[in-house]
Amino acid sequence: MLESRKVLKVVSSLVIGLSLVGIGSNAAQATSFTAPKLGVAEDVPTNPSIKKGDKIFVIVKDTKNQRVAVYTKNAKNAKKTKKTVKMGSTFTAKAVKKVNHKKIVRINKKQWLNSKDVVKN
Repeated sequence: MLESRKVLKVVSSLVIGLSLVGIGSNAAQATSFTAPKLGVAEDVPTNPSIKKGDKIFVIVKDTKNQRVAVYTKNAKNAKKTKKTVKMGSTFTAKAVKKVNHKKIVRINKKQWLNSKDVVKN
């Protein structure tokens, strides 16, 4: 009985010792690992702001309807008119203003487009 206890203590201490040595070597291995170098991202703004005089290009998110609504310049609300502009049209931004949490871009004397519908060319 005494011999079996001694054997059990020796075996258990060996198991514990080997497991601690194994943990230490994994930690050393993880610290010496070097990450691969990644490429540099391009420096392109995701949503460049449109300013007066910029060339703009009309885009459409809905592929069935290839037209974009035209807005009025109203001090309180920029309301949609019955007029539309075709996708792919290019204009020069005459003015840019923010009305009722919408940014609108003037394309001629009385027509304004939502800035979400145009891209800087």
